[in-house]
Amino acid sequence: MPRFSKSVRVPYTPAQAFDLVSDIGRYPDFIKWITAMRVSNVRLDETGATHCQGDAVVGFKGFVERFSTGVVADPAAGTVVASLIKGPFRALRAQWTITPVERGGSDIALEIKYEFRNVLIAMLAAANHDIAVDRIMSAFLAEAQKRFGAAPSASVPV
Repeated sequence: MPRFSKSVRVPYTPAQAFDLVSDIGRYPDFIKWITAMRVSNVRLDETGATHCQGDAVVGFKGFVERFSTGVVADPAAGTVVASLIKGPFRALRAQWTITPVERGGSDIALEIKYEFRNVLIAMLAAANHDIAVDRIMSAFLAEAQKRFGAAPSASVPV
């Protein structure tokens, strides 16, 4: 099953990074190929984790696909995990992990494991997955700067 991952160190607090990554309803605002997102069935469990369903419309290089994921955003663990409910995949699991950095800021890691049903889409995705993950991270970093500014006051000076 194809898999890719990337991590970046950011000057934002773990809480800020988590708020950004877990705000899936706003993904279409800053990730250009996510053209629509509907969030439903939102519930908070006894541990403080939020569970919901995300229904996305994605357009890329002439292809438009819809898929649904179950999302668990756990602030205590610093994770946001999306797992396939239905869509063009045989399998899909995306996990964001936010880790505090000793001198302030956070490390944000994204790992995605996926397998498409359609061979043509699978080949297109395989040829572009490094570009896609770089663009995802760039989009999140740009949105973090918009939301939180260049130097968040909650971070500890280096």
